[in-house]
Amino acid sequence: MGTDTLRKCNRCGVEAHTEEDLELFEKETRGKHGRRNNCKSCRKERDTVWRSANRDKVIYKTKKYHAEKTYGISLDKYVERMATSDCCEVCGSKDRLCYDHDHKTMKFRGVLCNKCNRSIGQLGDTLESIKKVLFYLKERV
Repeated sequence: MGTDTLRKCNRCGVEAHTEEDLELFEKETRGKHGRRNNCKSCRKERDTVWRSANRDKVIYKTKKYHAEKTYGISLDKYVERMATSDCCEVCGSKDRLCYDHDHKTMKFRGVLCNKCNRSIGQLGDTLESIKKVLFYLKERV
């Protein structure tokens, strides 16, 4: 690394000579000039290879993060609640099952397929809106 080189990728050798060039490297407070020692391109490639080789770990970590951040519960609690039904409690589908919850209280309501869950959500998650849809359909069928 020359005297005018601010950062050099340990993998591919790309160099940053200006502050603008440093954008090629991800930020990291502990790194030299506040940047990682691998360029973004090499880091992305390395991460892609790791994710492919560690698919189960990635899925576990993603589900754990989602349960904690979205619903405020542990992954164990999420799994326990999702195990209450092996199919959608509205239409019976077994495809793309979702954790249905009240968005105000975060209380678990049940297991729904993605289609039913999104439909209820699009209707505002209220009994009143669903009654209006039922009335509408009843009048036109």
